[in-house]
Amino acid sequence: MIPYSAHHIQGISFCLQPSPKEMMKMDSLCFSAAWSEQDYREMQEQPTFSNWLLQVPTATQVGMLSFQSVPPELQILRLAVLPDWRKQGLAQFMLEQLEIVAKSANLESLCLEVNSANKAATALYYKQGYQETGIRKNYFKNTFG
Repeated sequence: MIPYSAHHIQGISFCLQPSPKEMMKMDSLCFSAAWSEQDYREMQEQPTFSNWLLQVPTATQVGMLSFQSVPPELQILRLAVLPDWRKQGLAQFMLEQLEIVAKSANLESLCLEVNSANKAATALYYKQGYQETGIRKNYFKNTFG
């Protein structure tokens, strides 16, 4: 667990090696089309894949981040915060921490795919300086991806 203090909620930390079961549980609370425990187990066997769980002292785990690093690129696969904890800057905080990691690893770019219907996510990415490079029609099966 790594503690951080650069956020208004004190005592934030990341669990950098959560179990597949912990990831699946958080995923199912945040997304309508959750990945399975087996999905996380298989991905965690890959050396390029990483998971983080965001923890706060009063509520334990409140957010998640899954990503894959294949130089020169880092791909964000999942980024989410529990519904009751949204609108507090936690997703932005996780994204900023990931950007620091990417920069320290000399990665040239971060990429992700987001459903255009997910207005909160697209607003966050634009705010952080991300740019749209393309649109995949009918890529997402649900409106909350």
